[in-house]
Order: sequence, then structure tokens, then C-alpha cells
Amino acid sequence: MPPKAAARIRIFPALLAALALATGVSAQTAPRAQVMVLGTPHWDNPGQDYSNTQVDDVLAERRQAEIAALAAALAEFRPTRIAVEVPVASDSAINARYRAYRRGEIALGRNEIDQIGFRLAHMLGHPRVYAVDHKQDLNVGAVLGWAAQNGQADAAQRIGGMIQQLVADKSAAIANAPLGEVLRQENSPATDSLESLYLHFVPIGNDTSFVGAEMVADWYSRNLKIFANVTRVARPGERVLVIMGTGHGPLLRRYVDEHPDYDLVHATRFLERFRPSPSR
Repeated sequence: MPPKAAARIRIFPALLAALALATGVSAQTAPRAQVMVLGTPHWDNPGQDYSNTQVDDVLAERRQAEIAALAAALAEFRPTRIAVEVPVASDSAINARYRAYRRGEIALGRNEIDQIGFRLAHMLGHPRVYAVDHKQDLNVGAVLGWAAQNGQADAAQRIGGMIQQLVADKSAAIANAPLGEVLRQENSPATDSLESLYLHFVPIGNDTSFVGAEMVADWYSRNLKIFANVTRVARPGERVLVIMGTGHGPLLRRYVDEHPDYDLVHATRFLERFRPSPSR
């Protein structure tokens, strides 16, 4: 073997060891991003889901007082970036709207993007918000319809009933509680069991068809892509508040918690500080 080749072979393991050591030191000293995932019902009742929770007018005086108290509680997290459920392709448009709000040219709309995201970002002096959504529609009705027509009508009826009951319970809770209390419940560890609802769809299909499993796979796929977008926002040392529909919370919290570069911050730590208006 030529002397130079032998020297390269001897040097290469030492170089790898040095790189590994340097990488290890860097990983230990780099500040980890802290990420809080806040799940919330859609406050403007867009009606885009298979079955939709109903929220009363959040622009009413009572609700505005609650939202102000909610924003004050969340502000104690001191997020450095706020991410919202808007497709990445619409990032420029949502930020143009946010800047118009900051200039006093438009009022906040009813949705949680405005009422929590814009409000809190403005309170904290943020120059922008971050769009992190990825649209990937799930046709729940089509899957239940397939089950009803292919020998799984009992499963379709049971799952449909579970969804309707869940939505009815959530709508009733919203009607009878301050919004901060609603979000505290929505983001509690018990709520993360909602993921199991999707797993009820998995058996729908037959020997050669995986209608239910494919729909659930699409759900996981969408949330993984949302998480990918979050990772592009949650840089080292950042404190990121991610505001998404309640159903996304369980998976996104799991992804954040299991990723070695991030620390999951539970929203309930701050929602417990929510104090509704004394005039309520």
C-alpha cells in the first residue's frame, strides 16, 4: 500500500472521532427550542369538518374579556414566534393582513388565528406570524358511506355516533364555560386520547381494500407535514407557540416531545393561570 494511502487510512478514524466529539459538544451546548402546541376549536365556525363544534360569537363583550385574559396567561410563556393554522403558501397573505391589523387598518376577525395569534403577536411586538399548515383533506363521510354499503354498517353507525356525541359535548362545554377553561380542557392530557377516535376507522375495508387505514394514514401524513413546517420555525433557542385545531394537538405534541431538538411545553401550565373577567 502506498505510504500516503496508509496515512489517510490512519488519519480517517481520528478525523471521524474528532467530528463526533465536536458534534457532541455542539449538541450539548446548542439551546433547544421550546414548543407549545395550543389546540383550540375553530372560533369562526367555518364548517369545514365532517362534524363541527359550534362556538358562540367571540366578538361579544363577555368573550372579548375572556380572550384578553387568555392572551395575558399565554403571554407568560413569552413566545418568540407564533405559528398559526394557515397553509405555508399563504404566509405572505396572512402577514400582510397581520401588518394591516398592527397599523390599525382592520379589526380582528372571529377566528382563533386573529383572536389569539394576531392579538398575542401584537402584544409581544412580533413583526410577523408563521404559517405552518398543510392541507390534506379527509373524506370521513365517504369512508363511513363505504362501510355502510360494504357490510360494515354497524361500524359506520357506531363511529358516526361517537363523532356526533363528541361534537355535542364540546359545543355544550363551550356554551357553558369561559374560553380559557375550554382550552384548558381541550389541551389536558386526557384530550390526547382523542387520537383513538381515528383508529376506529382502521378496520374499515376488506381483503384488498384499506379504505379506513388509508384515510388515517392521510391524517398522520398531514400532521407530519405540519410538524415539518413547525421544525422550520422552531430554531435553536426559540420559544414557539403553535395554534392549531384541537384534533391536531395529540400528534403534534407527541412529535415535539419525541424529537431530540425540542422541549415540549404543555399549554396547561399557562392556561391554569387564566382568570376570567370579574364582571362575568
